[in-house]
Amino acid sequence: MNDKRLDLETSELRYRRLFETAQDGILIVDVVSGKVTDINPFLLNMLGYTQKEILDKRIWEISVFQNIASSRKSFDDLQRKDYIRYDDFPLLTKNGKVQKVEFTSNIYRVGEEKILQCNFRDITDRKLAEEELHKTEELYREFYQKSPIGYQSLDSEGRFIEINQAWLDDMGYQRDEVIGHWFGDFLLPDQVELFRQRFSVFKATGNASTEFYMSRKNGSVVLMAFSGKIARDAKGNFKQTHCTLQDITQKHLAEEAIKENQRKYKALFESISDAVFVCYIESRKWSDEFVELNKMASSMLGYDHEELLKISAKNLFFYASSGLLLKETTDDLYAQHMITRESNLRHKDGHIIPVEITFHLFDLQGRPAVLTLAHDISNRKIAAYELEQSHSRLIKAEQVAGFGYWEFDLSSGLVNPSEGARAIYGLTEDTVTIPFVQMIPVPEYRASLDTALNNLITQNIPYDIEFKIKRPSDWAILYIHSIAEFDPERNVVFGTIQDITKRKQAEELLRVSEARFRSTFDQSPIGAAIYDSDLKYRQVNDKFCRMLGYSDKELNSLTVRDITYTDDLDQDIDQLNHLKNGDINRYETDKRYLHKNGSIFWAHISVAIIKDSDGNFLYYLAMIMDITARKEAEDALQKYKLIAEDSRDIILFMDRITGQILEANNAAVKAYGYSRKELLTMKIQDLSNPQAKMLTEKQIDYAYAHGMLFETSHMRKDGSIFPVEVSSRGADIEGTTTLINIIRDTTARKQAENALNESLQNYQVLFNSVTDAILVHQPEADYSVGKFIEVNDAAMSMLGYNRKELLQITPAEILLDGKYRIDEAPDIIRNVEQSNEVVAEYTLVTKKGELIPVELHSRMFELGGKRTVITLARDIRERKKLEEEQKKLRYQSEMSSRLAAVGEMAAGIAHEINNPLTGVIGFASILMEREDLPRDVMEQLQIINSGSQRVVDIVKRMLTFARQAKPVRHQVNITELIDNTLELRSYVLKTANIAVIKQYEPGLPLLTVDPGQMQQVILNLILNAEYSMKKAHEKGTLNITVSKAGDRVKLSFRDDGLGMPPEILAKLFQPFFTTKEPGEGTGLGLSLSHGIILEHGGTIRGESTPGEGAEFIIELPVMISDRMPAVTDPNAAVQSPTQKASILVIDDEAAIRTLIRIVLVQDSYKVDECAVPQEAMSMIEKNKYDAILLDIRMPGVSGIELYSEIIAKWPKLAKRVIFITGDTSSELLINHDIPCIKKPFNIAVLKSALAKILSKAD
Repeated sequence: MNDKRLDLETSELRYRRLFETAQDGILIVDVVSGKVTDINPFLLNMLGYTQKEILDKRIWEISVFQNIASSRKSFDDLQRKDYIRYDDFPLLTKNGKVQKVEFTSNIYRVGEEKILQCNFRDITDRKLAEEELHKTEELYREFYQKSPIGYQSLDSEGRFIEINQAWLDDMGYQRDEVIGHWFGDFLLPDQVELFRQRFSVFKATGNASTEFYMSRKNGSVVLMAFSGKIARDAKGNFKQTHCTLQDITQKHLAEEAIKENQRKYKALFESISDAVFVCYIESRKWSDEFVELNKMASSMLGYDHEELLKISAKNLFFYASSGLLLKETTDDLYAQHMITRESNLRHKDGHIIPVEITFHLFDLQGRPAVLTLAHDISNRKIAAYELEQSHSRLIKAEQVAGFGYWEFDLSSGLVNPSEGARAIYGLTEDTVTIPFVQMIPVPEYRASLDTALNNLITQNIPYDIEFKIKRPSDWAILYIHSIAEFDPERNVVFGTIQDITKRKQAEELLRVSEARFRSTFDQSPIGAAIYDSDLKYRQVNDKFCRMLGYSDKELNSLTVRDITYTDDLDQDIDQLNHLKNGDINRYETDKRYLHKNGSIFWAHISVAIIKDSDGNFLYYLAMIMDITARKEAEDALQKYKLIAEDSRDIILFMDRITGQILEANNAAVKAYGYSRKELLTMKIQDLSNPQAKMLTEKQIDYAYAHGMLFETSHMRKDGSIFPVEVSSRGADIEGTTTLINIIRDTTARKQAENALNESLQNYQVLFNSVTDAILVHQPEADYSVGKFIEVNDAAMSMLGYNRKELLQITPAEILLDGKYRIDEAPDIIRNVEQSNEVVAEYTLVTKKGELIPVELHSRMFELGGKRTVITLARDIRERKKLEEEQKKLRYQSEMSSRLAAVGEMAAGIAHEINNPLTGVIGFASILMEREDLPRDVMEQLQIINSGSQRVVDIVKRMLTFARQAKPVRHQVNITELIDNTLELRSYVLKTANIAVIKQYEPGLPLLTVDPGQMQQVILNLILNAEYSMKKAHEKGTLNITVSKAGDRVKLSFRDDGLGMPPEILAKLFQPFFTTKEPGEGTGLGLSLSHGIILEHGGTIRGESTPGEGAEFIIELPVMISDRMPAVTDPNAAVQSPTQKASILVIDDEAAIRTLIRIVLVQDSYKVDECAVPQEAMSMIEKNKYDAILLDIRMPGVSGIELYSEIIAKWPKLAKRVIFITGDTSSELLINHDIPCIKKPFNIAVLKSALAKILSKAD
């Protein structure tokens, strides 16, 4: 019977432990009533309810389970199905949180009961992990679909498997026009073979970064940059390529254009007054050395810090003489985490120091460690010893007994004590006085003793009194009883004293004993009751009251019969009678009581009787223990067994030390393929995958103490391996340290995770293949910026942060002036939300502080239910350089265009002036050759001629500005040119109080320039400086510096005049722009200078600050080839031929034709005139001419067009054509050595040119 009960208790303990430690929630429901009959701690903790809130309630009445059975009808459906499983069931906890669980239910019988077992497995972490994987995959998929960068995936043959919308948009194709086609079909023909070669290399190396010229659907050619990686299967075989492509056509063109144009705990620890030691303790073994200790530890023990660190904790705290056992202390420490002990420490000099040691177990850097505080209790030990000695003397004095006799001789004032009295009073002096004796009683009794003595003497009132004394001999406190009488004749008071200390102590002990009994009775952890022979309760304790739900007053009005369950009453009364009659000394039994609320509960009672001093019956004394839980455990045992056996998870009980399997359920038999008998002969190691890593001893200890959830793999009987998730927790069953392992086959879950991970890896390859930075962040609910949640490799490379650093910051922290832009963020994010894509330019700041201009492409999508912004950041530094270069080119082109327009205008004006000017100068010259004219007329003609020559100079300058005067370059000394120009202005500079400071670097090279043009530039700069300084302060200093700068010579003209703001500097070289007052300047000086310098291959720029003057800097190349076209100089005089010729003059100006005719006729030439080119052709056909003087600019047909017809019809005559023009910039004149006379000309030049060409005639 006892063995069966022991087996029952063992099984109940084992399965109860399984129920309580299970890592799944378990709920037991009575099928008939629908009431919850049991719930394990794991499920209570998961739901946030107490057991009282769940038990005995119908399942459909509990809100948390309404999703399972919201009505009685659905509960009936549930129980009819026997087994139900929900893989993803939302469970509402008490605090309103939705808990994701895997729900299963089973129905089985226990005896006559039919119960429903519901299992709840918390899958929150798994769901979170799956959601995180899905979220990440969604992020990459969204990026793939919406990225502005093109993506493509090719198979091993180079055929398209996948492309995104950006690819299609960029290339102009539809999806079905691309998928399945070979990549080479979209390349330019000369790129196909190159693709074959590079694709082979790509497949071999796994990485690609290349460029190809592709053909769009519309036929346009685009240069694409490709970056990609190879995706492989689990065996490493080729699966597909993942490539990004980016249109770099403009970038490539920009790079080419740029190449053509130009090529960054201690203070507190030490302040503790106790000695502090810290050491590790692993697997219940103390380390050999301390980790740390404070100065007090060294001071207390006499060691220096380093010596003490090397002493073993075991040797310091647990040496044999201390009386402490290492194992006992360690076990207590692991059980309680903090314990205090008294021990002794040995000083370095050998003496013993008594200490109170507190050990505290804690976690130090992931390892168990012990913090030890040692408090010196030497003084306390000394005090305790003295107290003990005093206590011994007191006990000794209390053992003295007997009476003493004494007399007070009132006449002499002396006391005559007997030896007994002396012993009691502790009188040692031979002579004792009454006042001395009267001081021996303690002060509170002295007044009453004096009164009693006085009443005895004066009124003869009996003297019988108890009091306390403090014995002088040993200062012991005694209780004294004294009786005295008065002898008036002798005038003596005499009496006896008795030491009643022991009696008083006995009375005190009795009082304490009664109090202790009452305290024990009232505070007993089990119920206690006293009742009389009528079974009426006389006294009950609080525990018994709480068991039954009554107050003590209520119970004391009841009898045992009133609260005993009817079926148990007769047996109970029968046993009480046997006890009262003396048949038995005590009786014990299990009985049922009736609770005040009507419920029944089980109790184990032990009853004895209380007798008086004569052995007669007084009362029954009953001790009552609530055994409801034990009774329920016996009923629940069968339920727990069924829970274990019907569980779909593997359950193994194993010995923690040996790994021996102690018990296994049906799921284990099915999963491993062994019979239960075979399993119970095996160890857990026999089921583990030999290749899997076994748990260490430390991990096993941790699992036993705290529980552990881990993943590994197990092996079936047939040798197959399968992944498992193990929940392991410890329990002490029958003295065996047991590990309860709940094991779940995770094969299906692993397969799903692997598929998801493979998809994730594919998208990650794509994500990190992009050469532009990709940054993903999730804005807050108020549209303010949030931290980055994902970045690609290019982002880390661009910004100089690692991934962890970037995921800790927000976009504002990498934007230039981000803290100022943060207020704009909500509006920007809303704009992104409302638009398909937002493109903007910003400047990013790298970790090192480098500024990078970028073009940001931002799009918004939803990820995990939250707004998510994905931004592609493209580095546009090269593009910015190109734009700056193009800006310069546009400026130069604009300047050239403006100068050309002004030049055309100047050329037209010069032509219009030169024609009449030729007549004025020519006729003046003819008149001046006459000798018959009066002197005053001659002087007037001279004035006319001189004025006309001035006009000639003005026209020449205009033509120079218009590039229509032919420059004549040769090597010159630039400093001499500057000095000559200064000499021209020396008088003006001197009278204007302007000092000139010259700084010429010695050894300067000669420059190949047109001296006249260059002097004009220098003069313009000097004149502008003069004007500015006069305006500023009517004086000034002009600094002129010339130095060598590489292969160029640098000229600087710096004044201290008015200076100019930036907006003026920007327009300085524009034609007709001037800052001078009307009539003081034309606005052409600097424009002309700018054109001359550019023509010489140099540069000119201005720098200025308002109020601080201006500086103009010219840089000229040291060597410039002189390739100016040679124009025939007609000024060389030749002798007139003896034979006179026939000349045709063609010019639309009558004055010029008349002048030439007069001049030539005087020299006996035959001269015909013609104003219209068409008429000239007719005249040439009819007449023979030796030479033709031909104007270039004429209405209708120009002189050049007429010359072309003459060449075609009369080539020999064409060689004797002399052009008469004010425009020498014609390409015909420059590229062909055709004689030309520049208007205005003098007569000698005309005659010389004509004579020269006629001398070359046939």
